[in-house]
Amino acid sequence: MSTDAGDNGDMVKLNVKVPKRLLEELDELAAELNYTNRSEFIREVLRDTTEPILTPGAQEGVSQGYADVAAGRTMSISEAKDRLGIEDDSEE
Repeated sequence: MSTDAGDNGDMVKLNVKVPKRLLEELDELAAELNYTNRSEFIREVLRDTTEPILTPGAQEGVSQGYADVAAGRTMSISEAKDRLGIEDDSEE
């Protein structure tokens, strides 16, 4: 896997101290996921924690879902199955 410098192309060096066991776990995971080096893996992990993984439309949908729950606009699983025409074959 490759993680390029992104839009600006500027790379800075970051020195971080971690416990030896954590470093070993990071290296093992990076190898399992086929990263060519530790830096690429750590950049990807940092990117995943700082950049939204949902598109703006998906974020809006999630927000609307939370608003619906807060407003009580919900239904049971069996009601949803009825509404969608799905047979309820579970033993409730």
